[in-house]
Amino acid sequence: MSNEWVEVEAKSIDDAIKVGLEELNLQSSTEAEINILREPEGGVFGVGGVKALVRISVRENKGYGDRRKSRSYKKERPRQSQERGRGRPNQGNKREKTKPRRDREYKEADPKEQLEISTTFLKGLLSSFGLEGEVSGRTEDRNLVVEVKGEQTEALVGEKGFIIRSVHELTRTVIQRKSGAGTRLRLDVAGYAEKRKEALTIYAQRLSEQILSDKQEVMLEPMNSVDRKTLHDAATEISGIRSYSEGREPYRSVILAPEEDSQEEE
Repeated sequence: MSNEWVEVEAKSIDDAIKVGLEELNLQSSTEAEINILREPEGGVFGVGGVKALVRISVRENKGYGDRRKSRSYKKERPRQSQERGRGRPNQGNKREKTKPRRDREYKEADPKEQLEISTTFLKGLLSSFGLEGEVSGRTEDRNLVVEVKGEQTEALVGEKGFIIRSVHELTRTVIQRKSGAGTRLRLDVAGYAEKRKEALTIYAQRLSEQILSDKQEVMLEPMNSVDRKTLHDAATEISGIRSYSEGREPYRSVILAPEEDSQEEE
């Protein structure tokens, strides 16, 4: 690792990375080693929460040919376990060994019940913050699709979608705790999800041109399951490109790669 590095604190991991790259005069995250020291937590609306902390260092070899070595964002587990586990580092292991919690995770979901829980919760959220809007939902296959519409509801999106991600996670947690079953939630607020989908699709297309030219795979930043699916869908429409996911939640990332290289990975 290079001796040149900075630690940056910001509202989101993306913001911290951006600031760090600028301070190190780097053009892209592919030129850096990125360690996530702390996730942003709490403060659903960006107030009173814990900011993200990221350490960024200059890679010794910054060419695209070495992407594979530095493509992932690394998380330093000791700090992370203290922040998220609140002083219980082995919480993850306990969760795996506790049968009642595993039973709840695999309980058969009732889509109608979960849809009612989600819409009721989001209507209450709008009311609590004095925002006018409409909440509607439906089921598609095994997914819950919930839409929040109205001019004032843009306040629930936030800069770069920071708030909507928190609202999505909060809604999903409420659904799972009240229904006792897992859920697949697709939440769209003020049309943000569709705009995000379009932006990711265009990004995947442009990045694929570079990948095919360089013949090197690229790992993208960690994303939620909805964004990952968008990228996978986009990749299937691009000749010569294959995609797959790697890592564990919430740090699971999509890798875009030339088809021949991806087959070797399998």
